Amino acid sequence: MQKVKIGYRWLLCLCLLCASQTHAQTTYPAPSSMSVEDAYQLGDLLVDQYKIKQGQPYLKYAADKGNAKAALAYSRSLSTNVMVLGPQEHEYAVKAAKLGNEDAMLTLSLNRNIFGDREEFRTELLKISKEKAEQGDADAMRKLSLLYLDTSDELDWLSKSAEYGNAKAQYELGRTYEVGEGWFFIPGNREKEVKRLYKASAEQGNFRGMVGYASIIYDEGNKKEALDIWIKMANTGDATSIRFLASRYLHSLPQITYPEKDEVLGAAYSKIYLDSMGTDKKHDLYDIYKEQYLETMRHLSDTQKKQVNDFAKEFLSKHTVRALY
Repeated sequence: MQKVKIGYRWLLCLCLLCASQTHAQTTYPAPSSMSVEDAYQLGDLLVDQYKIKQGQPYLKYAADKGNAKAALAYSRSLSTNVMVLGPQEHEYAVKAAKLGNEDAMLTLSLNRNIFGDREEFRTELLKISKEKAEQGDADAMRKLSLLYLDTSDELDWLSKSAEYGNAKAQYELGRTYEVGEGWFFIPGNREKEVKRLYKASAEQGNFRGMVGYASIIYDEGNKKEALDIWIKMANTGDATSIRFLASRYLHSLPQITYPEKDEVLGAAYSKIYLDSMGTDKKHDLYDIYKEQYLETMRHLSDTQKKQVNDFAKEFLSKHTVRALY
C-alpha cells in the first residue's frame, strides 16, 4: 500500500541523509532524545528500508508516548504470520485503535485477530464507516468492503468507493475483475474495465495501479510509456521500482528485451538500492542483487564506474529510498 510521508525536521534530515548514503552501520540518536513525531518518522523510515530491528525502538517509543500511527507501524513491524496476529502485534494494534486510528480498527476487525475482541472493533468501525460513507467518504466505503469480505456487500462497497475516486479501491476493483470475478456479458469489456480502473488509480499516484496499468500497456506494445511509469515511481524513491529498473537495464532475465541493455544504468540503480536498503527483510534477494551488481562492476571501465557512482550519488542527494508499497 502506498504511503504518504510528511517532511522531516533538520535533525532527522541529517540522520536520514547519512542513512541513505551508505549501507554501513549508522549511529542514530536515542529515541528519548527526539520528539515523538521525529522518532516515529525515523522508525517508520528504517522499517521501510528493511532495517526493522533498528527502527522498532523508535516506533515503540513514539507509540508508548501516544502516537497512534507509530503504534500501528510498530504492530505491523512485529508481524511474523500473515494469517494470525501475534500477541504484541495485537497489543499495539489495540493501542493504535484506542487512540482513534481507523486502520488499526480495521486490522483488529478481520479474521487475523484471534484475541476475542474482533467483533468489538468491527462493530465500532462499521458505525464510523457507515456514517462517513453516507457523507460520500470513499475511504470509508472501501473499509466497508473489507468489513464485508466474502459477502454480497463486499463488491458493492468496493465499486462505490472506486466510483467516488478512491485510488486503492480502483486498483482493487480492477484486480478483482482481472482475476475473473464480476459479470461481463460482452467480450472484451472485462479487459477494458480493468485497464480503465488501473489507469484511474495510476493517475492518482497509486503504485499498485501504476504497476497494473504499466503491465497492460507494455503488453499492448506501448513499452516506452510503461517504462516511463516505472521511472516515475523510482524517482519517488520507491525501492521496488528502483530494483525493477536495475533488472531491466541489466537484462537480468532472459525474457527481458526492453529497454536496451545499459549496464551503467543497471549498476547505478543497483547501487542506489544496495546503499539504501537493509537485510532484515528479503535478505536472500539482497545477496543476489549484490552479486549481480559486483559482477557487472567487475567488467566496467573506470570511466563507466565513475558514471555509476555519480548517478547514484546524484539520485541519493535528491531522494530517500524506501519500500513505498
